[in-house]
Amino acid sequence: MPYNFDKYRAKREKVLGVRKRGVSFALAAALVAGVILLGLGVIAAPKAIDYLTTRNLDDAIYKLADGGSWSPEVVAEITAQPGVSKAVADQHSARLVVTFNRNDTDLGQLEALLNRKGLKAELLNRTDHRQRQTILAKETKS
Repeated sequence: MPYNFDKYRAKREKVLGVRKRGVSFALAAALVAGVILLGLGVIAAPKAIDYLTTRNLDDAIYKLADGGSWSPEVVAEITAQPGVSKAVADQHSARLVVTFNRNDTDLGQLEALLNRKGLKAELLNRTDHRQRQTILAKETKS
């Protein structure tokens, strides 16, 4: 009759001093790794989502050639254009900041709209949206 390992397992473990207490090393290592990954995910996920939502956005800053102010009707019409996220006049309505998706529209379409309205506008700057937000955040700090 062959030796039955399962029959004498309890006696062997008692003699060898094998005790099953607490959490196994593999389970503890898995818990620690899970906590680390979850923590890194909580830190990295908002930045990644923010990057993915703003990666194609650009800001164009316009000023009227005559130095006048932007009318709310023109701002609303520019905002209604496809590909334009928002158009905001600054505090004194001297400059207009247009945030647009560069895959859907370009500056030529915006300038054509301004020309149809009979407005002579000068492009002061075109920057990446995230870069402009970073600059604005630094300016508000100081």
